[in-house]
Amino acid sequence: MLKENINDLIATAMKAREGNKVKVLRLIKSEFLKFLTAGNHKELTDAEEIKILKKLQKQWKEEIDAFNKAGREMPDLTLELEYLESFIPKEMPEGVQMEKANNIIEAYLKGFPVEERTSMKYLGTVIKIINKEYPMIENKLISDLYKKVTGNAK
Repeated sequence: MLKENINDLIATAMKAREGNKVKVLRLIKSEFLKFLTAGNHKELTDAEEIKILKKLQKQWKEEIDAFNKAGREMPDLTLELEYLESFIPKEMPEGVQMEKANNIIEAYLKGFPVEERTSMKYLGTVIKIINKEYPMIENKLISDLYKKVTGNAK
């Protein structure tokens, strides 16, 4: 997704002398490289890229909130956050997310005997399947839904 063309985006932003965009893109590239080297991964999936971008988004928002609480305006940080958010795909409504995840969970569990359908041992596999198909669905939502479908919800 973004990993393939980030160097081109950095070069374009540098030529246009857009310092805020260059800063954001370099940070994204750095986080991607950290992820790849730390986990011995060969490449980033779309789901992993989105997860990294969301983590950066959360950090940026916390930084902006801290400045706002201190009574300082930071328009550059806000512009950088908006640019970062332009790379994050828009989320589906939660109802649609739950419906899609529920359909995948039920289809996956149909292949097992009735007594195994209540087992939690397939949760990791189901999360991987759903993340590959719909990277925007949070793992917590998938986990909660899986527990509900298998009857393990408390």
